[in-house]
Amino acid sequence: MRLRRLSPVPALPVRSLKPALIAGGMLALVAGWSPAQAAPAVDDAGAKALAASLKKDLPRWFPPPTEDGEGIGFEWQGEPTVKPAGDHYDVALPRLSAEDAEGTLFDIGTVLLSVTPKDDGQYGVAITLPSTMKVQNLDDNDEYVDAAVISIGKQSLTSTWSGTLETLLAVDGAYNDIAISAADGKGKISVASMTMVQELKPEAGAGGATLWSGPAAFSFSNLSVKDDKNKELVKIGGVTTEATYTRVDLTKVSALQKLSEQTAARGVPPTPAELLPKMQGMFGGVTGAMRMSNLSFVNPEDGTTVALGQFAFRSGLTDLDQALSTVSMGIEARDFTMTPSPAPVAFTPRAFEMKLSVAKLPNSALWKAFTELAKTAEAEEPQPKKGAKAKAAPPPAPSSEVVMQQAMAAMAEAGTELRIDALNLDTPATAGTANGALKVATQAAFGVTGGATVLLRGIDAAVKAMQPAPGAKPDKETQDLLGGLAMIQALGQAGKDENGADTRTYKIDVTEAGQLLLNGADMTPLLAGGAEPAPAPAPAEQPKKKK
Repeated sequence: MRLRRLSPVPALPVRSLKPALIAGGMLALVAGWSPAQAAPAVDDAGAKALAASLKKDLPRWFPPPTEDGEGIGFEWQGEPTVKPAGDHYDVALPRLSAEDAEGTLFDIGTVLLSVTPKDDGQYGVAITLPSTMKVQNLDDNDEYVDAAVISIGKQSLTSTWSGTLETLLAVDGAYNDIAISAADGKGKISVASMTMVQELKPEAGAGGATLWSGPAAFSFSNLSVKDDKNKELVKIGGVTTEATYTRVDLTKVSALQKLSEQTAARGVPPTPAELLPKMQGMFGGVTGAMRMSNLSFVNPEDGTTVALGQFAFRSGLTDLDQALSTVSMGIEARDFTMTPSPAPVAFTPRAFEMKLSVAKLPNSALWKAFTELAKTAEAEEPQPKKGAKAKAAPPPAPSSEVVMQQAMAAMAEAGTELRIDALNLDTPATAGTANGALKVATQAAFGVTGGATVLLRGIDAAVKAMQPAPGAKPDKETQDLLGGLAMIQALGQAGKDENGADTRTYKIDVTEAGQLLLNGADMTPLLAGGAEPAPAPAPAEQPKKKK
């Protein structure tokens, strides 16, 4: 039978059904059980209090289905049981199931907790998920039928939860032999191992605030996806994601969570104007990285295969609690192959790297701009229909154009720069690098000035090697490629690198007057569809050496 639609309950943002996130919600259930103090004794009275807290908070953290059927709705069958067991409580939560908007039912089962009271309102929490969980879909008769089974071989998750801050401070989890198998045995997703760790530690902050910093990581290995014929379509050797949090004000995080709960209770989400001031100064920075190795993919329709030896993505926000901050991102990939190849093998990238950053961002000015833009957007919202209860008119806000002008002026004063820190491309035939920066300048025609330098190696040799033999005519693919390479070759300035190999240099400049220069030649008319670009100024004649 399909899950019944219960009356809606104010809900927090919906959580996905990943074991780690289910675990995170379970930890939050003990948040209001006891105030910060020395670890209380484990006894029957404490068990009764914990059971009452769980019964009250389960629907809050895992809300039932809504009337409109959006998101994921949870249903608990029965009540939690809590028993003292030495220095901890053994907890069995009610049987849990969840349904998504498409009618897929996840029969999760009974989740077990071990809760150990600690000093300062903290708790050690160990979580055990059911070893098997069913996934069911609706059939033509609107009845649930088995679609898949989720199984977990070995599992272990221990953690430290702060009831005072309502935050997970530490976690150490490991899951092995995870599989999602089709009920009819046709198709399977498997993961050999999955781990997660986190450790936040306090450090002194300004004004007596307690800030928290530390690393977190999540990884899995040997992912395999097989189709209904038991043919492997996707294989990934390993994926690791890492993050480092710097100077996080967990008191502000808790306040933001409470704001979310209060607005949800009113049936409306918090407005940007409410959120942004509370988010300012919430953390000093966060850096993250994701690395993947040994990816292979087969398209079952045409047999196309793709392989990638290594892929990495990095991003960062630093010094958000200082006067100036930096935003950065980077991508690296190597050992790429595709069969059949969409491009000549000689020009298929085998290694690629890109690192970009925006430096010297004026934090106070930008936070002010974001807040003003939020107010402007709120003021432009359509008015309620006649007869509906009207909202109080928001105070007048500056136009978005004025706000953006103020933000650009602040960035120009701070010297904000968009930087190409690295751009490298390597193919069997050619290689290229680029670096440069654009600086915000309000007086400039494009609002920025600066430029970049691109250096290509191997273009001349590649063009020469691709020339057809005397009397022979190249095929259309080769002819088109030669035409494109010839144009790139002509636009570059010829030179030699330190090893004597031929190079082509492309120096690109954006001037204050609005010109786009390539090796000194004005390319603006050409880009606008006008005349040919002006020739580059001739290099100064070098004086002849005396004999």
